[in-house]
Amino acid sequence: MAAETAIARIAEQQHGLITRRQLHAAGVDEAAVRHRVASGRIVRVRQHVFRVPGAPATREQAILAAVLAFGPGAVVSHTTAAALWGLPNVESERMELSSDRAHIIRLAGIRAHRTVAFLREEHTVRDRLPVTTVARTLVDLSGMLSVAQLGVITDHALRSGTLTLRSLQRCVAGLPGAPGRKPSRIHAVLRQRLPGFDPGDSALELRVLRAIVAAGLPEPQQQHEVRVAGRQYRIDLAYPEPHRLAIEVDGFEPHRYRSAFDHDRARANDLVVAGWTLLRFTSRSTDKEVATTVGAALTRLVHKSRP
Repeated sequence: MAAETAIARIAEQQHGLITRRQLHAAGVDEAAVRHRVASGRIVRVRQHVFRVPGAPATREQAILAAVLAFGPGAVVSHTTAAALWGLPNVESERMELSSDRAHIIRLAGIRAHRTVAFLREEHTVRDRLPVTTVARTLVDLSGMLSVAQLGVITDHALRSGTLTLRSLQRCVAGLPGAPGRKPSRIHAVLRQRLPGFDPGDSALELRVLRAIVAAGLPEPQQQHEVRVAGRQYRIDLAYPEPHRLAIEVDGFEPHRYRSAFDHDRARANDLVVAGWTLLRFTSRSTDKEVATTVGAALTRLVHKSRP
């Protein structure tokens, strides 16, 4: 009975679905899984994914079955995400998923995409389905839609409260062009709605963040608050306890004046005295340099923290 209760609880949260791994965790061994399939107590819908009897077949169920079959890290994206968000004028003929996995898993009826710089803030949950945010969905669709079409969708999402211009600005920041993705079109949409919008140094921190994530390193916290020497500071990117690694991203403009220059140096000294390791990058720092330096610093700090 314990297994039945666990299965029912899991399926209730997953549109009537359960995976082979979850069945095993609930105490159902492989022989029992095969017996349940043969007797109709569960129905196989995709590899390693099953539907419990009585659960109605829905589009949401079909989408989640594909996500579960794809494995950890997969989210609904592109045109399928647009349909889930109710975005206008985007046709979804084929189910689309994205993942940060090193290789693409091929599934029948699924178009799979791979991204090497998927940030936590770019995906969420809607209708119990992991999905890219509206901002990330717009960026992913920028290669197939015109500036005018993207503008119509942006305004619709702004009115519905599923998008802010800040979230769209952050999502496109630091992302290079790629097959199917044209950040320049999103920049054009933002320029039409944000007077004075400039994708220059404002994207620098996000570019460094993406370089770190793309290298397979843990995603650091953004704008981490810390109090040292009686002063409150914000660190651009940080790995707090136990590593205490601070990463500062320096654009040229904010540091042109003497007061900013002096404050910045005093702040750096306070952090180092308080036990933080401080790394600094500028617009001239390459993605490879960022990844190599941060990776080496994390490795050293991990070894240092071991007894």
